[in-house]
Amino acid sequence: MILMKRRSSAAITEGENPASFRLDTKSTEAILRIINREDGKVPAAIAKVIPQIAQAVEVIAKALAQGGRLIYLGAGTSGRLGVLDAVECPPTFGTDRVVAVMAGAPKALRRATEVTEDNPRQAARDLRRVRLDSRDVLVGISASGRTPYTLGGVRFANRLGAVTIGLTSNPGSPLTKRTRISIVPVVGPEVIAGSTRMKAGTAQKLVLNMLSTASMVRAGLVLSNWMVSVQLTSRKLRERARSILVRATGAKATAAARALEESGGRLPVAVLMLAKGMGVFEASQMLHKASNPAKVLRAALTGRSERVSKNK
Repeated sequence: MILMKRRSSAAITEGENPASFRLDTKSTEAILRIINREDGKVPAAIAKVIPQIAQAVEVIAKALAQGGRLIYLGAGTSGRLGVLDAVECPPTFGTDRVVAVMAGAPKALRRATEVTEDNPRQAARDLRRVRLDSRDVLVGISASGRTPYTLGGVRFANRLGAVTIGLTSNPGSPLTKRTRISIVPVVGPEVIAGSTRMKAGTAQKLVLNMLSTASMVRAGLVLSNWMVSVQLTSRKLRERARSILVRATGAKATAAARALEESGGRLPVAVLMLAKGMGVFEASQMLHKASNPAKVLRAALTGRSERVSKNK
């Protein structure tokens, strides 16, 4: 049997990739090199849309400052990647204001139930369940840009007045036309035609990392390159927190460990306690009133450095 190349469909993500034609006749190493070469196109595609990602981050950071949330919405691989990014935000940044809504969850997290992606009304019901409102930012994730579930959720969010962002790999798709900001890294057709868990999925993962991480930095939940809002849920993270305290404040390890314990495991509070000689309550109140915790910490650490220099 001879397999002939087919003409690519309108959606880039559904097209056939000439680089992987007759893939089943290749050696294992040749298959892997083809996949690797195609994967290498993803960072370049993302570099081209950094202005749009930056625009989205500014919108998300503003929403977070005003009490809103970042909400991911998707089906299949796109939905699972949204969940993956969202669940990492509480331990890394100490925030519960990144939420993922996935078609068919929780069952669909473990087993593909793609039929739910065809139901746009279900997306509205799911968003009502998480109480989406006009303060939130909704990121609709769909490699094809035409998933009914995602489009239905975007339509619902638009009606509520929430800012909508579309993440897709197909320019000119319905998702790009229905969202305020469109992020479209064009990675080309997949090695396995239509298998968007590959390049398109990798692009989605990288962009979601950028959206959440940069937004949290802008929100003041990162100091320098330290995760100062980390939740101390394991020995490794407690050791990391002590190390950050020592490096940031110049305190001895024993003093850092004591401040961390007295603060109840709240690293930003412990930083202020050591940097300004404050008690737990005073440090907690100062951070509670701050719109940007990192700025408060940086000012305290700068003041400490100046005081130490004068005393030398």
